Amino acid sequence: MLQRKRPKERYVYILDYLREGNPLDKHRNHKNRPIAQVLGEEYFMLMEALVLGGDYQIEQRVDLFNVQDLKIDLTVSYDDLTSVAKDALPRVVKKIVVDREKEFVEFFNKSEPLTLKLHSLELLPGIGKKTLREILEERKKEPFSSFSDIEKRTTLRNVADIITERILLEIQRKDKYYLFVYPTEVDHRKQQEQVIYVGSLERLKEEKLKKNE
Repeated sequence: MLQRKRPKERYVYILDYLREGNPLDKHRNHKNRPIAQVLGEEYFMLMEALVLGGDYQIEQRVDLFNVQDLKIDLTVSYDDLTSVAKDALPRVVKKIVVDREKEFVEFFNKSEPLTLKLHSLELLPGIGKKTLREILEERKKEPFSSFSDIEKRTTLRNVADIITERILLEIQRKDKYYLFVYPTEVDHRKQQEQVIYVGSLERLKEEKLKKNE
């Protein structure tokens, strides 16, 4: 399993923009100053950012490397999100999944067992032993090329929705395995069981970089 310092997100999506701050926020300096609750595009980390100027729209994608008025302050948990942020979250996650389709298809093609009895694909909603065998047999014949290709060659339907559901489950800390979401210090403190960061997409990216060296 991957072990590393908390990574930095370059791109984030605005889940909620609170121009007057959030009086219910447990962080004192966020109660009466402009803040934004955001989701990272690469590691799906929930964070709060100080808004030092400008104006932001909900579900807007922001390049943190090219803005000066949005500063990430800290990571937060799902329970810290406002109702507006919780409402936007599934739509934003689904958009990221669709935009990163190639990476998730590669996960289907190259994912491996986590233990002797558990394959990483089985952590996706709706995939049991029978469907797992089906996927493994099909990818041996030829790698999957898209979500629609997976759906044509297996009994799975709405693959993007399945992946989205898994990411939301990890964001809400409902399982000890983190396939796609990077577990922050918030998760480590509150998760009673061991937190296991698989980092499937990150692992595949690192393997590809090594091959290209």
